[in-house]
Amino acid sequence: MDPYLFAVPSIAALAALALRKGYLTPRGAVSATVVGSAVAVAHMGLFALLTFFFVTSSLFTKLKAQWKREMGLKDVAGRSLRQVVGVGTPIAVFAVMYLATGDSKFLGASAVAVAVATADTWASELGVAYGGVPRYILAPWRRVERGVSGGVTPVGTAASVAGAFAIALLSPLVGVGGPVVAIAALGYLGELLDSVLGATLQTKYICGGRITETPSSGCVKRGFLSNEAVNLITGIAMGLLYLAIV
Repeated sequence: MDPYLFAVPSIAALAALALRKGYLTPRGAVSATVVGSAVAVAHMGLFALLTFFFVTSSLFTKLKAQWKREMGLKDVAGRSLRQVVGVGTPIAVFAVMYLATGDSKFLGASAVAVAVATADTWASELGVAYGGVPRYILAPWRRVERGVSGGVTPVGTAASVAGAFAIALLSPLVGVGGPVVAIAALGYLGELLDSVLGATLQTKYICGGRITETPSSGCVKRGFLSNEAVNLITGIAMGLLYLAIV
């Protein structure tokens, strides 16, 4: 039996389970099925990396879920279509390029995109839950609200490094290959780029010297990118950088 004939329906079933558990919204489940199927058809080892990212990130998102909900923090209600597309598009694009060309460098680029997504999500979820009050990455002496893009904590930084290395170390074990150090380094670099873009270009509101992502009367809007657009840009950028240097 062709393993792909089994994999694609299984992905749909997993997405349905994730929807029931609250890890995905209905449209998020549909988009996750599309992204997961494209990756699985390209390479089952790469799909294993994607699954590892999704499962761990979903579990970390639910840490202190009630507190996050009370604080008005995002993602607790499940990943949406836009979130899945923002994170999943770079992974799927490089996977499809590998499928079309057979060039293993595209497989490595896709693994880098998974590493970036893992580093960013682990940093966000663990940093928010356990990192205390974050500092603004462009002005470390300045404190920002939890959950504001561009805010960093020591816990979040450590989680980011761990996430990038986890994907890099798993890659050869599942047959994806690629230089472990390069995948880990680019994964972490992507998370840093995500934070910088989040601080400079992502939509925020300045309210009497306070930085927030929630619009309010009397606040001044800054930036124009959504969080999902930042995720997409960083994943694509680090994958292309991998292709250029490996």
